[in-house]
Amino acid sequence: MKAHNKTVVSGMSVLLAASLALTACGGSDDTQQQGTVGSAAPSTSVKPVESTLPPAELVWYYLDSSTQADLSSVEAEVNKYIKPKLNATVKLKPIAGADYEQKLNTILASGEAFDLVWTSNWRFDFNTNTQKGAFLELDDLLAKHGQKLKASMPAPAWDDMVINGKTYGIPNYQIAAKSAGFVVQKRFADKYKLDPAKIKTYRDMEPFFEQIKQNEPGIIPFGTNGDFFDGRVYGLASYSISHRTEGSKVTVVDQFTSPEYKQHVDMAHEWYNKGYINQDAATLKNKADVEKKGVFASTFDYTQKPGGETAAKAGNGGNDVIFVPLVEPEYTGVTASVSAISRTSKNPERAMMFLELVNTDPALYNLLAFGIENKHYTKTGANMIKVIDGSGYNPGMNWVMGNVTIGYLMDGQPADTWERTKKANESAKKDILYGFKFNQEAVKAEGANLKAVENEFKKVLDTGTVDPKTYLPQFVEKRQKAGSEKYNAEYQRQIDEFVKAKAK
Repeated sequence: MKAHNKTVVSGMSVLLAASLALTACGGSDDTQQQGTVGSAAPSTSVKPVESTLPPAELVWYYLDSSTQADLSSVEAEVNKYIKPKLNATVKLKPIAGADYEQKLNTILASGEAFDLVWTSNWRFDFNTNTQKGAFLELDDLLAKHGQKLKASMPAPAWDDMVINGKTYGIPNYQIAAKSAGFVVQKRFADKYKLDPAKIKTYRDMEPFFEQIKQNEPGIIPFGTNGDFFDGRVYGLASYSISHRTEGSKVTVVDQFTSPEYKQHVDMAHEWYNKGYINQDAATLKNKADVEKKGVFASTFDYTQKPGGETAAKAGNGGNDVIFVPLVEPEYTGVTASVSAISRTSKNPERAMMFLELVNTDPALYNLLAFGIENKHYTKTGANMIKVIDGSGYNPGMNWVMGNVTIGYLMDGQPADTWERTKKANESAKKDILYGFKFNQEAVKAEGANLKAVENEFKKVLDTGTVDPKTYLPQFVEKRQKAGSEKYNAEYQRQIDEFVKAKAK
């Protein structure tokens, strides 16, 4: 699940796409509030609402991997389940990853009335859209209609939802200890004796890529359709923004003028020219559609969560995979997957009730995440399921729906996956900037201009499609004209204030 923090959310407006990632969010040092972790038995604790509550229909926009042919039957079962409890129904409005941000921005600009929306720190940015006024403040709603929801997750998770002293999101609680590295099909790793312990840099994968290219017709050594740069691999911290730390001094680094980024895009272009990278990388809208055919020997993942190999197997044509981490896990918080209530919602109270139900009732959560038992999946254990191939509903996006720790495990995932998840969250190191939230108001115009420039250049550079010798200088020059120096200076000013306040 990708949660790679950037200065500005980026993509390519002409080519539209960015890869769906395996994000991660969550945090736990308050085990007293952890709730029904690992349990997926139907809840009987939620009482029906008062009959005086008027009927309501909620509209929910959220990220999806691809079109779900049998969405309508899942929606019908969801509404059958929630109607007696909330006197409400919900209209599910999934949007494929490549189109998500563009479509949501259009919906917001139109003033359309809707109720619930998925947001994150890597697509349809939570912090930026909160500051634009896109989401409702939730503190009163949580106090009135979300007490059980509030108690179901540890306090640090809620801290990440606070902007300017107010709560604006509901964390989709899951892994928050984010690593980064390659996902490799095991059949190829075994055949060519790939040793994960010997892979420390991106370049260390090149002999493996060459073996795949020479010996595996129809298989692409490395599949991507966007960014696979993690500054930590090059010794550059990347929480919130690229930076270097010396003692308590944090210095903002313009990633795109850094030698680390130049080194990376030079390498990406080499890989592209050698045929290691799929040649449609810059135009491929939905990587998952190709990946599920099993034709990518490897991909890149920014999370590498406990038990994640099972989910990655399902997305790799049913082929087993191994993780090849390049960095140690770092606690990055829960903003990689968030549910918010739209400022245009006509039923914010009912929306909050629904979110509480999704995050505390395993029966509803599992229905949304996995579909209908014996139609879309079969149970292989008390809390373990196996997806039915070709059933018409298999989003593989449980981290979008709500608290994953109340849900089923996929067949093959270790039984202690949720316990390992909590332990990883508790033990992972935090960057000095953890908790920092940038306020873009003073450089709003520059931020918009920089995003437009990144839409033009970043994706073709990141995928290796174009020659950095020609295009990187153009990118840097246009960013400077768009106000990168002023933008970074404001970032530095706010970071200095944050670090000073933190020291007190």
